[in-house]
Amino acid sequence: MQVNGYSGNLPLSTQVINKYGPAGPEQVNKAVDAASDRIAERQQGRELDQAAKRGAATQIYSANTQQRQIETYLAVASAGEVESQPSVLESAAELREAVQRSDRAQNIADIASRPVRPETDPARPEPYAATRA
Repeated sequence: MQVNGYSGNLPLSTQVINKYGPAGPEQVNKAVDAASDRIAERQQGRELDQAAKRGAATQIYSANTQQRQIETYLAVASAGEVESQPSVLESAAELREAVQRSDRAQNIADIASRPVRPETDPARPEPYAATRA
């Protein structure tokens, strides 16, 4: 028995039939294939986002570690004091900013409202229609 029309546990083919009504097997298969493709694309997008976040975190950690090693070396070599290390909050803020930049760049690339123009089709000016009363 379904609760509130939720059919998430049913196979995709059954969900398609429930949503669009009786259809031929070929139509159901096409709809299932399209839905499966969309699910796979979203999953791949999530995995890429996670990989980008992990990569950004790794780069920041590596840069911070290298900077600390350089400062320690310089302090020992010049018999001076080691400068204060960036706080955890500063590192977290840098990481957050890097992730936000990455997300913005990804969002720009994913804008679906942008019309897609085939590469072989050159850009053409829009027709101008003069309107006079």
